Amino acid sequence: MEPLEAYEYASSWGSFMQNGDPGACMYGFNSDCRPQSEEHRQAVIEWMKQCRLIVTQRPEDFDEDELEKLDAFVEFISKRNIEGESNGAFIIEISLCGSVTCCTLDGKELEGETLSNLNDCNRSGDAEPACQYILDTYKPEFRIVRRVGHVYQNVVASKEEKLQVCREIYGGSNTNFNDEDNANLYLVWAAASNLEAMQEAE
Repeated sequence: MEPLEAYEYASSWGSFMQNGDPGACMYGFNSDCRPQSEEHRQAVIEWMKQCRLIVTQRPEDFDEDELEKLDAFVEFISKRNIEGESNGAFIIEISLCGSVTCCTLDGKELEGETLSNLNDCNRSGDAEPACQYILDTYKPEFRIVRRVGHVYQNVVASKEEKLQVCREIYGGSNTNFNDEDNANLYLVWAAASNLEAMQEAE
């Protein structure tokens, strides 16, 4: 789900009948659909749970793919950077064949401090602290090209997709890839390794 698509979908579930209406949280996004705060994010997720219940109770009133779109929105907003915290953020693009690459939010090559910090993931005997720093500081978006309905879209990767990619890349290791946080570390490391290989090839 793309930011504009998520923004438009949020407004379709907005509700504001009186002060304190929980559905009013759906009007709290800018056009890039970033939560204003963690409290706003959680309010949206809780409201979406109520919306999902409505769809399951009255399926005849909605399109066949409404639950799919609703779940895609919840997944998107659960991982979306908070408004004002996007400086330096970047994308880690994964594929089920085991490819892991990275770029800026607008598709350009990483540079400056971001590039230097990602390269640090390959400069130590213990890569975990450097990879964790990337996750904590830049909050990269893990994305994948997935078929949604009848078309392929670049969307936020699910937990299972990230775990599957890690198993594809590191299948010979003893690491148990059932934990998403662990998978995120390894995907940052894979992105850094791929970036280093590309730099050496230039």
